[in-house]
Amino acid sequence: MAMIPRSMGSMRITALPLIRPVSGAWPTRKLPIFYGYKIIAPPPIKKTSTPRGGFARWLPEDGLGKWASHKANQTWTGFGLAPAGTVKQRAFQLGERLMDQLDFEESNLKALDLSSAPPPKLNGQSVETATDAQVPLVYPPSVLSGPQSLDHLKALVEERIPLHNRGLATWIFFAILSAPLKLIPIIPNFPFYFCAWRSWSHWKARRSAQYIQGLIQSNRIVPIALPPLDCVYDADLSDTKSGVVPREELELAARILTLEPEETKELLRAHEQVLSRVLEKSEKKTL
Repeated sequence: MAMIPRSMGSMRITALPLIRPVSGAWPTRKLPIFYGYKIIAPPPIKKTSTPRGGFARWLPEDGLGKWASHKANQTWTGFGLAPAGTVKQRAFQLGERLMDQLDFEESNLKALDLSSAPPPKLNGQSVETATDAQVPLVYPPSVLSGPQSLDHLKALVEERIPLHNRGLATWIFFAILSAPLKLIPIIPNFPFYFCAWRSWSHWKARRSAQYIQGLIQSNRIVPIALPPLDCVYDADLSDTKSGVVPREELELAARILTLEPEETKELLRAHEQVLSRVLEKSEKKTL
């Protein structure tokens, strides 16, 4: 039986439709679905006390990527704690509003930590004989079937990969254009920081989409029905006009799935985006 390396964790994908289809108004492949990618971290590996020589001893033990991400999060949190009316506080509020505008599909993907995710391929070994290498795709059976849930995930990553390729190239271009503004003293170069952040976001989301695509192509993802989620999609509790699942029911889903506070926040943010999309769609029909 193939085993996942100890340096890798196991994984679970949860599909939470944000709209219950009403009279076929939403094709399954276009249904807005919030995906949660849960990585179960592997057991910690005891680190040896072997001294690192040369330039390596100056590098963070967990790698530059994690160090930079942690540093950026600390800096951004500090902006939020700055006194009201300061440049940092206003920048933080603007950033939060921009985050609300970021497609929740992109936020879902870039939240996936690939550093501890299981490998997308098994080096030619059979997945059928490696149940520990399978990645469950949990879904509510009253809204989706197993094939539908897998088909939707496949369509999503096929759509997002070229989108993030274009976004990455575009924001790198604007980052290069805005870089000279850093030469202006005193004023922080927020345009460059924003362009760099958008470039990083597209790059990370693209990597995650390619990773999920690799799992699908190697038949690693196995749909599994989770009946307790059906109570979230009770027809009497959903909006009969739009089919958008109420906020309260999504909060119930978060409790059923024991989502972390940050994951719940992203789920509710996705709910607000879907409400806006439905409103925009209905307005276009009336024109």
